[in-house]
Amino acid sequence: MDNNDVCSDNNGVNSIKKPCVSILIVSYNTCNLLKNCLSSVLSISYDPFEVIVVDNGSTDGSVEMVTEQFPQVRLMALAENTGFVGGNMLAYGESQGEYVCFLNSDTTVSKDFLEELVDFLEANSGVACAEPKILWMRDTSRIDSIGDYLTWTGMLYHRGYLALDDGWETPFPIFSAKGACMLFRRSALDKIGVFDERYFAYFEETDLCWRAWLAGYTVYFVPRATVTHLLAGSSRGADSYLVNYHSFKNRINSMIKNYGLFELIKVMPVHVAICVLLSVIYAIRGQSAKAKAIVHAMAWNVVGLRDTLRKRAYVQNTIRQISDRDLMKIARKKVPATYFFGVYRDYEDV
Repeated sequence: MDNNDVCSDNNGVNSIKKPCVSILIVSYNTCNLLKNCLSSVLSISYDPFEVIVVDNGSTDGSVEMVTEQFPQVRLMALAENTGFVGGNMLAYGESQGEYVCFLNSDTTVSKDFLEELVDFLEANSGVACAEPKILWMRDTSRIDSIGDYLTWTGMLYHRGYLALDDGWETPFPIFSAKGACMLFRRSALDKIGVFDERYFAYFEETDLCWRAWLAGYTVYFVPRATVTHLLAGSSRGADSYLVNYHSFKNRINSMIKNYGLFELIKVMPVHVAICVLLSVIYAIRGQSAKAKAIVHAMAWNVVGLRDTLRKRAYVQNTIRQISDRDLMKIARKKVPATYFFGVYRDYEDV
């Protein structure tokens, strides 16, 4: 793949014309993980594709590594950290593929993962996004993600999280793909937009998939495509305040934009109560950074409410083609409150 040839095929030959895929990878101080990721990506069987790596101001030698060892990859080296969202938006603007694969730097991909995803989208024109079966890198017999769903709390339900990979061999619709690896058709992104530029990182993929559903598209889990993912590998060591701030900020904001009025009135008070309770608990435990992050996340949404309501009006009046009554049949799962305690406990251990 020639670095100067946009969306050329991997071997210089494309005997059967297939849609070009742009693989976008954003990295921040993940040199070794990024090296493994790129090695797997450049060994895939699919062609044609292009790879664009955005380095968010790394200081661990990532830029030099990519330049020296992967000259066929297009590298965009930035002076500062623009986050998962900022980096991907820059890469997206430079990409030219009919399909766009958002891929984390802490992943490795199977040789045929892209063929499986592209073939599924080619055969199903109403699907905007496909997620592969994402396995936990530390134990590939266990699931990282097979799709996310809304819940009565405003928090997400991560189906199959850390469960044994036993079954799940048939594609099925999911509410949201995981940002670690998801393939979008560009024509859908042209209609619904890409990531909300205010998000920096966290919940951006759910917000995007939510808009896809509202626009009348669907999102699917495609298990024959497989990827391994090191949970939190690309954000390991990140500032606790920033992780919690952006997670809570973006989740609240996405609900305000995307829920219909009835669902918003029903879910938002519950979620805000949970946020307040968590901030109090963190404060009592002496985890002041987490407590402040949640309070600041709520405050950000209050201060920026006018801008959010403007975005909400566009989503509800221009994008929405489906009622919440119909969408929630797929988007929401009934889960007990104990589920969330288990998820956060497990997440601390990975």
